[in-house]
Amino acid sequence: MIASQIVDQIASKVVEKLQQSRNFESPQQMTFEDSLHKLFHNKSREWVKYYVIHKYPEILTENGGWITKPAGRGVRIRIIDVARAKKWLKVNNNKIDWNAPEPVTLRRRQGVVKPIKHNNDKISERKSSL
Repeated sequence: MIASQIVDQIASKVVEKLQQSRNFESPQQMTFEDSLHKLFHNKSREWVKYYVIHKYPEILTENGGWITKPAGRGVRIRIIDVARAKKWLKVNNNKIDWNAPEPVTLRRRQGVVKPIKHNNDKISERKSSL
């Protein structure tokens, strides 16, 4: 009887230690491409960089955040702690304008990017052949 109680106590301590070790494992990571779909409501890379990363520098890893800094071509952006990212996005969801237009649309409106060129000649040819 006493031996079984000791075994039960040891088993519960082992289970407790295993649960604690899981809590201290390295955080789950995610590629930026996956995060666009799973965290950022299917927004484009440019949209997330413009409306989230550049406007909220506290999320960058260099500032103690959860996402690596965009550093140019060949350097991948990564979410280094998915749980922290989800928590931050949940808390700050109302601050982000999820209906904001794509940054290229804003630049087009400002005249910085050339407007989309439509070939009206081909359209009129199609209409006349019908």
